[in-house]
Amino acid sequence: MLTRWQRTRAHLRYLARPTRAFLPLAVVFALLVVACGVCFHLLYRQEPLSLARGLYIAYALVFMEHLLPFPEHWLLRVFYFLLPPLGLAVVLDGIVQYSLHLLRRDALSPAWNRAMATSLDQHVILCGLGKAGFRTLQVLLELGEQVCVLEKDASSPHLAWARQRGVPCVIATGRHEGVFDELNVRNAKSIILATDDDLANIEMALDARRARPDIHVVLRVWDQELAAGIRESFDIPVALSSTALAAPLFATSSADPSIIHAFELGDRLLVVARILVVAGSALEGSRLDQIELGKPVLVVEWRQGDGPVHTSPEGSTVLRGGDLLTVQTEPSAMHALHALNRSSA
Repeated sequence: MLTRWQRTRAHLRYLARPTRAFLPLAVVFALLVVACGVCFHLLYRQEPLSLARGLYIAYALVFMEHLLPFPEHWLLRVFYFLLPPLGLAVVLDGIVQYSLHLLRRDALSPAWNRAMATSLDQHVILCGLGKAGFRTLQVLLELGEQVCVLEKDASSPHLAWARQRGVPCVIATGRHEGVFDELNVRNAKSIILATDDDLANIEMALDARRARPDIHVVLRVWDQELAAGIRESFDIPVALSSTALAAPLFATSSADPSIIHAFELGDRLLVVARILVVAGSALEGSRLDQIELGKPVLVVEWRQGDGPVHTSPEGSTVLRGGDLLTVQTEPSAMHALHALNRSSA
């Protein structure tokens, strides 16, 4: 969500386009009014007019206010007939331009989304709003981050969800000229390339680095070897292979149904699992800080029966049958934990 100041900046930038379109006509007309005022000051013969009053007479003519008797000089008569319809046309043109621009200012307006994106600061640029990108967006918003989305498919089913939450969504590809300026990459703190096209992700990562060399890049690629090569060759430390991320979970959960997540930390494989304490097992009656498995075991959550979930419970907590534990440890420690949790009856 944009702050109040950011929304104000977005409105000003959104109105810049009709202002640029209307400004030349307004300047020409203002010069015509000034010329008319000078002519009234110099050529009006029925009574003397100061320059200031001549300018005011011309200004009043724009709004069909005739403050003087009909002039005798032919040029002043031309102004008398010409300025009112010209003024009406210019005023109406400005009203129409601004009104149409404001009426079209909604979540689907490309100009409004670009104005919002360029008003962000220290935000995250998310490229790709497929399944992986959508889940990434949800997590980023839960973390309280400001996000700007680049998506090439205007019919993506996730765009409506993002727009409802005030996320600027620019419909374009990384190959569009100036797209990173529209995403305000110079003020962004990081960019996530989450499309399903490895080549497009790499190309956008390099383009983002050219626009801002110190931007933090998170790159998704399918090929594990390609991810390793990118980390080494392009100085992008966070190049993640979907295959490499999924493989530990596939392998460990197939061997142990209690495992709900797995990941590699350096050369270590860590798993997250849920354990239901069996009544009569060696785990029952043990304190959390007394579980000795030869490997460190981090108890992430503990719930007693149908009670509330406690995150990071105290080590003095005594386990009972029916308690539910969520633990993080190494696979070898999980085998020992299951052995302790077998009923001795």
